[in-house]
Order: sequence, then structure tokens, then C-alpha cells
Amino acid sequence: MRGAVRVEQRGSGDGWILVEILGDAPTVIAEGIKQRQCRPLGNVYRGRMLTLVAGAIDTVKSSGQPVQVTLGETVGDIDFVVAKPVLGPGGDVLAVQIFTGRADSPVPPPHRAAGWEWNLSVSAGPRRTRWTREFRNLYGVADTRPEHGYFGLADLYRRVPRISDIAVLMERVDNARDGEFLSGELIARHDDGMLRLVRFVRRAVETPEGVVLRGVDHDVTHKTDVGELAIRVMDSDIASTVHAVAGVHAALVDSQHGYAIKWITAPLAGLSAAAEGGQIGLLHDEDLADVRQRITARLPGVARVALSDGSWSRHTVRTFPVPGYGSTPVVMMTFSGACPEQHAQQVGGGGCAVPDCQLA
Repeated sequence: MRGAVRVEQRGSGDGWILVEILGDAPTVIAEGIKQRQCRPLGNVYRGRMLTLVAGAIDTVKSSGQPVQVTLGETVGDIDFVVAKPVLGPGGDVLAVQIFTGRADSPVPPPHRAAGWEWNLSVSAGPRRTRWTREFRNLYGVADTRPEHGYFGLADLYRRVPRISDIAVLMERVDNARDGEFLSGELIARHDDGMLRLVRFVRRAVETPEGVVLRGVDHDVTHKTDVGELAIRVMDSDIASTVHAVAGVHAALVDSQHGYAIKWITAPLAGLSAAAEGGQIGLLHDEDLADVRQRITARLPGVARVALSDGSWSRHTVRTFPVPGYGSTPVVMMTFSGACPEQHAQQVGGGGCAVPDCQLA
């Protein structure tokens, strides 16, 4: 009975609970739209209900299929349990959505949830992510590349407008070790421009490919005002506008390997999907080495940018060091067709067109 009372007092309004199963034991990460910071399952359910819910989770985990359980009796006011899997790109069950209620009442739709993974192994080359179909739907991705293909960080962070959100995520996962856990919220922008509020839970897991960050993201937009989200992304939108008006393209780039992490403006024209998305370097290796030498002085120089047809396009490039990304040496890199002297005037006399507070 204590379990039934607990369920009735959740106050979520929709009856669904999200349980992640990436660790040693199932933990509750959300009750409706309420964040629960990985609480033990026994803190939410008691007695018979705990046994029933735990059994449903085990069944879903082993089968990968949704489960419905109709009880022969009511526990409190509950005689019906629904459990739905949240799958990762490899088909593993990363989380389970649980609904408890009455069999004679309609089951409301759960909050949209999706799984994905991020390979953190240095031996894997550029940081690569894999997305499920549900992840693409949650983030409003129009890209039609193969469902189980790899995506680069710039592909991922194209959907995250706030540069500060990206800095926090990069810093917290950069040196992740097996079993480490992180959670938080970010604002996502769908490819059609719609803004959403997404809550995420991620855990580092040791695999044959090295350490992989596996995550469960779910949409909690209805807990806030969409107009507020527009205000919160205003700084990053201004950064994009400032550079576009100045006639330059800009991106956050891993200066060690030359991979794009986030395009602040629209990407350069003519890039391959791999270069634009951050799976291969933007610059010729010889030019990247020269660009690194100019970072401290923030001096512009000419560099060759790899195009999709195998040719190289010469651009004036200027770099600005950006703090707050863990051990990844991130710079803001600007590109234009102007000569170095003109490019320096376009972006600013020795400074950055975007204040440091907008970048970290």
C-alpha cells in the first residue's frame, strides 16, 4: 500500500517514469517532467509494486520489446503496468519508460525519449556519435544519412545553439572514465528552427571499442515557455549574426586535429559531409600546423580548406583560443576570401568579434 500511495503522489500529471539501466542497477531519472538524479527504484516504488515494476524492466531489458502486465488484483488503485524500451544505436536497451495505472483507462503518450552513443576513445580518431531514429526525431534532424552511420561533433552540435552548453558538455566528458555519470539540460534547435528543451543522462561504459558515452535524452519542453528558450539562445544567435554581417564564416575547431566541433555561422560552402560534420579535418595538414603557430598572437594567415570534390579552396583563416573545453584545445576559427589585412579588420582589431563570455 505504501507503494501505491507513493505512485499517486508523484504529481507528474502523466503517470510515466523514465528509468535508466546503464549502470549496475536501474535508477529513476525522471517522474514525468521532474528530474530525479538517478534515484534508486526502491525510492519510488514499494512492496508489490516494486517487484512488478522491476520484473517488467528485466523483461524489457532481456527482450528489447515493450511489455504490458495486467494484474489479477489492484495494488492501491493500480492494476496495469506498461514498460517500453529506449534503445541505443546498437539495439541495447538503455532505459525503460514505465506507466502504472488502471487497465480500463487510456494510457497517455510518454515523453519523447531517445538513446545515442559517443565514442570517446582516442584510437577511434575524431569524436564520433551514433544516433537512433528516435534521437533524430527528438532533435528534429532532417539529415537522411544511413540510420546507423557515424556522425561528427559538428553534426551533433549543429542542433545545440548555445555555445556555453557545448563548452559544459565537452569539459565534463573529455576525460570520462568507465562508470562515470553526468546529467543536465540543454536547448536544442530542430532543423526547421523549432526550439526544444532536452534533459539528458549519460554514462561512460567500457566497450571493445574503448570508452563509449551512452545517453538517454528526453524532451521536457512543456515545462517551460518557448519564448524563454528564444531569449536564452539570443547570445549565440547574435554571435552568428555578427560574423555573418562581417562577411566571415566561423566555427569552433579542435586545433590539434582540425576537426570542426560547432559551426557558429552557416558552414563553408563546398565541404563534404564528413568535413562539415567534424569527422575529418578542415585544413591541409601543413596549413593546420601554421595556423596553430598563430593562435596566441591571433594573426590571420592563408590556409587550404578541403572541398568535397577533392580540391582545395584557399581562405584567410584567423584563430582565437576558447577556454572551457577540458583537454580538447578548442579555438574559434574564422574564414573569409579577403586578404589577411582585410580579414583582421572584418573580425576586429586584434580581438574577437564575440566576447569571451559568449564562448565559455
